[in-house]
Amino acid sequence: MKIIFLSLFLLFNIFAKEVGKVEKVIVDEEEKLVALVQRDNEVLNLKDVGFVVHQNDIIKTYKKSKLKIRFLDDTIIYIGPKTTLEIAKYYYDKENKENNATNLKILNGSFRLKTGKIGELAPEQFKIDTKFSVIGIRG
Repeated sequence: MKIIFLSLFLLFNIFAKEVGKVEKVIVDEEEKLVALVQRDNEVLNLKDVGFVVHQNDIIKTYKKSKLKIRFLDDTIIYIGPKTTLEIAKYYYDKENKENNATNLKILNGSFRLKTGKIGELAPEQFKIDTKFSVIGIRG
C-alpha cells in the first residue's frame, strides 16, 4: 500500500509541474535549435514540438527562432526571435477561480498573447511583466 501511495505521489508531482506544451517551432538554421530552457539547475535544448514547459522555466529563443506555447487553460503565447520569457507563476484550477494565477515575465524581445480561461475567470490574476512594452489590442 505504501508503495502505491508513494508511486502516485511521485507521479502527481512529476505531472503537476507541467503548465503547457510547445505547439509550433521555427528553428534557427544556424544554431539548429529553437531555444534554451533554464529549469532549476539544468539547461535544456528546446528542439521540437511537444516540449513540456514548467512553472519557473526561463526560455530564451535564438536570433532566428520562434515558438508557440499553449498553456493548460488554453492561453497561447507566441515568442519571437531573441526573446527571454520567464514563467514566474502559473496555477490553473477549473473548480476554484480564486486559485488561478499567471505571471509571465518578458525580459527582452517580442511576443503575442491570447489569454485563455484564467484571463476569463480571474483577469486580475493574469499578469505580464515587461521592462518596456508597446501594446496593440485587436478584436
